Amino acid sequence: MINFRATGVLFGLGAALFLQACSTVPTTTVPETELETRYGIRAAELSALDSWTLEGKLAVNDGNDGGSGKLRWQEGDEQSRMDFHGALGRGAWRLESGPDGAELQLADGRTYQAASVSELVRGQLGWSVPVEALSWWVLGLQAPGSADARSFEADGTLKSLSQQGWKIEFGRYREQDGISMPMKVTARQAEKSVKLALRQWELGERSD
Repeated sequence: MINFRATGVLFGLGAALFLQACSTVPTTTVPETELETRYGIRAAELSALDSWTLEGKLAVNDGNDGGSGKLRWQEGDEQSRMDFHGALGRGAWRLESGPDGAELQLADGRTYQAASVSELVRGQLGWSVPVEALSWWVLGLQAPGSADARSFEADGTLKSLSQQGWKIEFGRYREQDGISMPMKVTARQAEKSVKLALRQWELGERSD
């Protein structure tokens, strides 16, 4: 005959020992130096690319006004091109830049030039967005220059970054050609925000 009381005691003892064993399993923490190393390896891989293209949705808000739409952004060979199509077909524009400056073409045919992308965007679209820095942030990288703070995931990808007065958060990394690429990037400064929800990445060739 089975002694249920004894069995219950043994079961309880076994469960207690199991929980104690689980509670003593050490939590693995990756040293900060190792995270920096992993970040550096990924940054070097991205820097070796001759081009990249992203497609997704862009939403910009300055606290009073905003807009959103589809974005296709191509970077390569010292040339940059951003094609934006606003919701319901409104607010379409194309922004191109290179060593000789930047040019903005609006859907109604008007064209504007400036010495830099940020100057052109600020003057014609009304966005005080550091587009040059955004071209690094969207890759999950710190832009050239110092950063106030940054935090990492265990694999060395950026989780958050504070730079140039902006707080940038990264999410939903997905592997593309062997490199983890962010699928969600949100940059905030006070009441201003820039949000990118990416659908697709295309990475160019890697230099030796």
